[in-house]
Amino acid sequence: MAEEFKVIQKSYDFCKWLMDHTGKFPKSHRFSIAVRLENHFLEFLEHLVIANHRKVKLPLLQAADEELIKVRLLIGLSHDQKFINTNSYEFAANSLDEIGRMLGEQK
Repeated sequence: MAEEFKVIQKSYDFCKWLMDHTGKFPKSHRFSIAVRLENHFLEFLEHLVIANHRKVKLPLLQAADEELIKVRLLIGLSHDQKFINTNSYEFAANSLDEIGRMLGEQK
């Protein structure tokens, strides 16, 4: 049970970091890439929280994993388009890898 809370807390902290960064995206992309990035990560976090309260967790954890794949793609695109700098990209990639490993341990 404690491990489940760790992945939720790590994801929640990353979500706060992400929201701070997407707010700085260029206006022309704030309502496309930034919103999609935020929404996919929020969906991921919601799946984790709900799975934490269910006996049958696997379907929700698989859905969360799918959202995480989308977030990784959009983080890469954001870096390629120079919406986030290399240091931020490396932080995000490392955080998402850690979250992904933690998620895998829950399955």
